[in-house]
Amino acid sequence: MVAGPAVAARRAAPEPSATRAAAGRAAAGAVRERLAAISPWAARHLDDLAALEERTAPALTGRTLLHGDLYPFNLLLHERRVFVVDWPHAWVGAAHCDVVTLLAGVSLSGLDPQPIAERHPLTRDLDPAQIDAVLAAHSGFLLRTAASVGPGTDRRLVDMMTALGLASLRWLRNRR
Repeated sequence: MVAGPAVAARRAAPEPSATRAAAGRAAAGAVRERLAAISPWAARHLDDLAALEERTAPALTGRTLLHGDLYPFNLLLHERRVFVVDWPHAWVGAAHCDVVTLLAGVSLSGLDPQPIAERHPLTRDLDPAQIDAVLAAHSGFLLRTAASVGPGTDRRLVDMMTALGLASLRWLRNRR
């Protein structure tokens, strides 16, 4: 059983689970500090974003095979065909999820994803809260991961995750 801070303070040597809990809180604080460096807005609104992310399940539920990592760099264009590559993150969920993450990524090229989402057949009739929930989960995953990586992680990967996370966060912020 994990001991709370008051119980741990009364013990001469806290049990290992209390030590792990304290280490977890310290790590969470360090991630929050790194997140503040990446996005001060996200750090200020972290509780709201976490609450929105907790309501993601209905927005992700579905029966469509999804790529799970659908960004422009996983699309190959050849003549009149498009090939989607790099499928290790495939999953089954709501049909709109890949569209939302792809649209968030295209904003890195200066495009506003909102007008496209308003016309796209998989997103135009969605409850706006579903798009917001996907964007919160997407940006949360990417920015949390970028803020948690160790020193040996490839900086290019961290930079791309950060850019994509910030793009999703920017779209979410503009929608609210």
